[in-house]
Amino acid sequence: MGFAPQCYYSFYLYALNNLDEVRDELIKVIENSLGLRVYPPEELRIVLVSVPIRRSPTAIVRGGYDPITKTIFLSDRTWCRKTFIHELLHAVSYFSRVPELFGVFNREYEFVEGLTEFLTGYVLYSRYSNCYAEWISKRYLVCSISYERYVRLFGALAHMLIPISDLIKLFVYDPNIDWFDEYNRFLNRYGLEDFLINKPKKKRKIPLETLLEDMVVKVLREKVGEEKVEQFRELRYEAPLDVVLDYSNMM
Repeated sequence: MGFAPQCYYSFYLYALNNLDEVRDELIKVIENSLGLRVYPPEELRIVLVSVPIRRSPTAIVRGGYDPITKTIFLSDRTWCRKTFIHELLHAVSYFSRVPELFGVFNREYEFVEGLTEFLTGYVLYSRYSNCYAEWISKRYLVCSISYERYVRLFGALAHMLIPISDLIKLFVYDPNIDWFDEYNRFLNRYGLEDFLINKPKKKRKIPLETLLEDMVVKVLREKVGEEKVEQFRELRYEAPLDVVLDYSNMM
């Protein structure tokens, strides 16, 4: 099967020698794919590292973003276009641009990473069909989907309840919009309790993934009935990735 598809090598070699140019090109691609302006930090740096990047003693990742130094780190030979887009999305997200939300990212990093990866898939689907196909096929580690549990959750949500456009508004930084106001509008629009900042007291020990899923099931059951709940759960747990992450069929 090999380490990576052929397209990886041509992109990697080009990007390796043109990091700033590729960064700027991909930022424009992100804007066009998401349909809104993005605001990367000034002097956004790209740094290549020759040692594995560790999220924890046992978790090695292909890239990372430091909001304090405004630096994207890419691990030698293990990153591709997907990784670059993922880290650029971090750089333009509320969770990396608003200091008050840094704690949310640290506390609920799988939620933030999952939403970042879900939107990465949307960009790939919109602009790079070959990358998208390799992303969901998982044939090559360097191209494969990350944080799959949460990505599936967001895919199911976008099929059944929440349009992608509203997930984008919750994620992509806009200096003219207060995120906390946007978050409250989001909760009210979909009849959800606060699952991210101030969880209900009796539910604070419930993992965010489970808490959000339970809230969504409750809303679907009350608004559209048990059949839609079953459709949501099938997408969440059983449907093939090319079904749950078919962005053309999402709201």
